[in-house]
Amino acid sequence: MGMSVSCVAPPASAGDTAARRCEYYWATCGLPAQLVEGNRIALRLGGLLGAVTMPAALGRKVAPSLRVRAMPAPALAHPGGERWTFLSGPGSATLEHVAALVPLGVSVVGDNALVVLPSPETEALDLWRWVDWPTRADLPAQAALLATTRALAISVPAVRSGKP
Repeated sequence: MGMSVSCVAPPASAGDTAARRCEYYWATCGLPAQLVEGNRIALRLGGLLGAVTMPAALGRKVAPSLRVRAMPAPALAHPGGERWTFLSGPGSATLEHVAALVPLGVSVVGDNALVVLPSPETEALDLWRWVDWPTRADLPAQAALLATTRALAISVPAVRSGKP
């Protein structure tokens, strides 16, 4: 079983500065967030934490499917909203599975990478923001997240790297 988190959108008083939001992620959500570059909040992956990034169109299908399966995953929208990152439990995706997802625009974020978490500043600027806040549930196993993503990707057009 993956890492358990229990978090909902913070009350205004808990999230009015990057430092307070970082503390909130630690104390309430159980996410070992850290301040980097002064006021940016980040989560270092590895151990019990993994992440998968994908196009927002695919993420809009994956998120509700995970909720229906009682495997909700916190999801973040990147600046511009074109990509989402889902937090997961640990993973050991095979090279073959990862290679099959690349044409779909899906990538597994590597161990020791930093994932930016929303701060009051990024939310105010409509940059990094939560699509699905962490909830009272275990993070889904990365293998389950990837299997759900693969299954749902069939009906979502693949990401193309060139111009038409």
